Amino acid sequence: MPACSLTPKTLYPVFPNEIRNFLVTRLFSYATRINMKSPVIESTVISDYNRKLGQRRKCAQFDPPLFADLVLTPLSRRPLRLPDETIRSVLDAPVPVKLPSSVGKVTSDNCKRVSIIIVTFNNLVITKLCLSSLLANTDYPDYEVIVVDNASDEDTVSYLKKVSRLHSNVKVIFNACNLGFAPANNQGLKVASGEILVLLNNDTIVPSRWLASLVNHLEDQSIGLLGPVTNRIGNEAEIETSYRTYGEMMEFARNYTLRHSGETFEIPMLCMFCFAMRRDVYERLGQIDEQYEIGMLEDDDYSMRARRANYRVVCTEDVFVHHFGQASFGSLFASGEYGRLLEANQRRFEEKWGIKWQPYGRRLSARYFQNYQRVHKAIMEVIPAGANVLVVSKGDEELIRLNEVCSFHFPQNESGEYAGYYPAYSPLSF
Repeated sequence: MPACSLTPKTLYPVFPNEIRNFLVTRLFSYATRINMKSPVIESTVISDYNRKLGQRRKCAQFDPPLFADLVLTPLSRRPLRLPDETIRSVLDAPVPVKLPSSVGKVTSDNCKRVSIIIVTFNNLVITKLCLSSLLANTDYPDYEVIVVDNASDEDTVSYLKKVSRLHSNVKVIFNACNLGFAPANNQGLKVASGEILVLLNNDTIVPSRWLASLVNHLEDQSIGLLGPVTNRIGNEAEIETSYRTYGEMMEFARNYTLRHSGETFEIPMLCMFCFAMRRDVYERLGQIDEQYEIGMLEDDDYSMRARRANYRVVCTEDVFVHHFGQASFGSLFASGEYGRLLEANQRRFEEKWGIKWQPYGRRLSARYFQNYQRVHKAIMEVIPAGANVLVVSKGDEELIRLNEVCSFHFPQNESGEYAGYYPAYSPLSF
């Protein structure tokens, strides 16, 4: 056997980053203790590692570099459809297994247990991406995952059973029917044991240190609800991104969160795609309101409850979570069911709180202003004065402020405001 250099670079082609670092540490430990040459040391350490892991090396931990070239950009969003190669790669990936407890963990003398609740309904590919990234990238010493499955198909159920068998901290509740978003999350919250509670959609991908950063911010007792920034959500938590693949997303998340370390801002509504709170906040505010049918606007409702209880509702810039968005609800657009549900839930929200529901705001970036100016210039050059103009956007009020023409949102509700969705069978619904 040729000599082996005791460096991370030498081990990289065979082992993921976390395992490589673990092995390097052990190599030096063995070298100091028994004074063996490196080839024997490497063999001894690998055998020791495999015994502790209880798996063959080829079945080892889900490793983000293996998915570095995995394309995350959807072919369509409503319904969500990923590239065929992405689907094949994810479905062929093994169920992730657990690393030794000493590898890649954040240490803390006062570590608070975290419960992460994930609701699933079919969509095996995105569920695998979510859980694989969660198990690979959650460098936090004490957390449990509670998956509440709303009567998914056989493949999804089989996968969830395999994950729970391999991970003692992953529990799965199987429902006989689709209870909807709020009831399923309430099920998970009811059995959660953590001091910190996190609701995480199954159409998300989490990078390293996402959880530790959320927990750190919740030390501020004035914060009731906390969430990250993301690539797609439709309010002020959405930021501009430029990545296309899994690897590029991981790099983007690392760079963005480092640049914005410690930065937070208050947000009118915190979406529940990734939503964290302390147990004392949950016990004061209570369970998620289940009147909003299968979902939509229960997060608006909970944010309102938090503010009425004098808690701050906060978004943090130093946590980024990838969000595909509307993985379940996207299939409701073509039939018009999405619009019906949104209108019904808007009425429920307004009747409960006695205020008018307001569409979400967005960040006004430099690129936004460039597009805004270009649209206005084109309209002024092409549309004659006094003409009626229907503006198709997502409720952007700036785009209907046009001089010399009469402009309106399309589609719009009875009050002339953006309806919040596109008509059934519209190309914009896909």
